[in-house]
Amino acid sequence: MKVVIVGNGIAGNQVAFSIRQRCKDTEICIVSAEAVPEYDPCSLPYFLGGDCEERAVYRKQTEDYQKHRIDLVYNSKVVSISPQEKTITTENGKSISYDKLVLAHGGDLFIPPIEGIRNNGVFSCKQLNETLKLRSHTGTRAVVIGSGAIGIEAAEALKKRGYAVTIIELLGWILPALFDEVTAKRLETAMAGYGIDVFTEEKVLRIQGDDRVTGVVTDKREIPCDTVVVATGVVPWVALAQTAGIATGRGIQVDRTMRTSVDDIYACGDCIETIDACTGEIAMFQLKHNAIEQGQIVARNIMGETVKYLGAYAFARAHFFDTHAVTFGKTMRATDCVLGDKELIEKENGSDYLRVILLDGKVVGGQAIGRYANDIGYFIAAMWRKDDMNRLRSKVRQLPADGAVHAWNQLHMEQVLKTT
Repeated sequence: MKVVIVGNGIAGNQVAFSIRQRCKDTEICIVSAEAVPEYDPCSLPYFLGGDCEERAVYRKQTEDYQKHRIDLVYNSKVVSISPQEKTITTENGKSISYDKLVLAHGGDLFIPPIEGIRNNGVFSCKQLNETLKLRSHTGTRAVVIGSGAIGIEAAEALKKRGYAVTIIELLGWILPALFDEVTAKRLETAMAGYGIDVFTEEKVLRIQGDDRVTGVVTDKREIPCDTVVVATGVVPWVALAQTAGIATGRGIQVDRTMRTSVDDIYACGDCIETIDACTGEIAMFQLKHNAIEQGQIVARNIMGETVKYLGAYAFARAHFFDTHAVTFGKTMRATDCVLGDKELIEKENGSDYLRVILLDGKVVGGQAIGRYANDIGYFIAAMWRKDDMNRLRSKVRQLPADGAVHAWNQLHMEQVLKTT
């Protein structure tokens, strides 16, 4: 059997090496649009900021593929799939046959239609080659467009490199997909304390400069700069799947075994839409831990098991300088269209902050900053178990602000012991 994997990212490599662990004879081929072995995109801002060397970015070396007899084809972007002939075709005209095909090619950086966005001095920080260009660039003033996790981390990295840094966010607060406004505003205050300007509810109109970037014009101000970083998010690349007639929505659609709508073609990672593990809703969580698990599920099903994916879930960290925050599950804003009895629990102790969202007495999400972030795992476990928090809370009328998480944890353990 020959398994061909499109995409040399975390999901694709998880499929390849998981299959090899189970079978020494399966022919495995990874087709990559890039020219390097697998690397971790999440580490790129740390490399940019000088916190690690380039070698620390890589998750694999060429020797790893050779040792495990995995054929890695570089510089070969796949542009079409023929399910009838069971072949894929690359941009340079190469045809590769398969018995089982895995689409794990992720997504493309969303490039907003801003005048001047292709100018010299405009970069991204999502791919290694772009990060290398940004790292070698000489500048003093940078504007980061977008305030998702990559944007925040890129801003920190540039500040460490001595840049004056400004973040521009179109929506009302930073990290809008991950945090509620109340939590995000606390993080904005922390960023200001580190000398990074943050402007929210502001639209970039154009990037100035002919041969090089000289400034950014928004609907509220003009910001002189010599460097722009585009961090406006990633869009799942569905065009390739559509060449094979595969069903797509926001991303490639898969069933619980990670199969697409076309026989012998699977998909995993940032290019797919899947379900929320806790609510069963259609969801897209483009996060490393989900990609790894999805890759494992694909490998097991290709090798003859019948394993169902339980679904994806949101869990992310926002760490910059000395500020540490985490988020999981739904934000309060994401529950706006969800029916049920909603409740918000908040605890604050100085700069430490805890926010837990309940729906019908069960945890569906939470956010934490500082010391509370270290103990957020309890609430994630409660969400997975679908604990009835109203029953647990009835044992204690009021939780102390100091050590609230530990009090909840202790309460849960007491409940377990009583019912055993």
